[in-house]
Amino acid sequence: MVDIAYAQGADKAAWLPLWHKYLEFYQQDLPAEVTDLTWGRFLNPDEHMYLLIARTGDEVTGFVSFMFHRSTWARGGYVYLEDLFVSEGHRGKGIARALIDGVTAQARELGAERVYWVTHTHNTNAQALYDKVATRTDFYTYHKVV
Repeated sequence: MVDIAYAQGADKAAWLPLWHKYLEFYQQDLPAEVTDLTWGRFLNPDEHMYLLIARTGDEVTGFVSFMFHRSTWARGGYVYLEDLFVSEGHRGKGIARALIDGVTAQARELGAERVYWVTHTHNTNAQALYDKVATRTDFYTYHKVV
């Protein structure tokens, strides 16, 4: 049985190894200051960034981060699911789907009209799940360094 809940301050030590594995998967090396800033934003009620933690028993087995934002295309805004990760030994047990369902429920509470996310083309395992729970679009993702 998996339990999905908002992260609390005491969860950082259990979240951090999963966060580092997630960054490793995407070949990213963030400074510790950015990780600390991000963690602080998750816990700050004035921010619109959120972190849900998946627990299997007493073990943190996954996480999902998301943010609410307004949109020029919607009355109620959107939720962007930015990061989703399940520890390797717990994959295939419905945790990722439970995390997505958790975000969807929170999006409804926030009044969002859509939840959306992107993933890397090489992440075929995740795409297999995403194709079951969402509709894939033909949009491209662009990044602009400022």
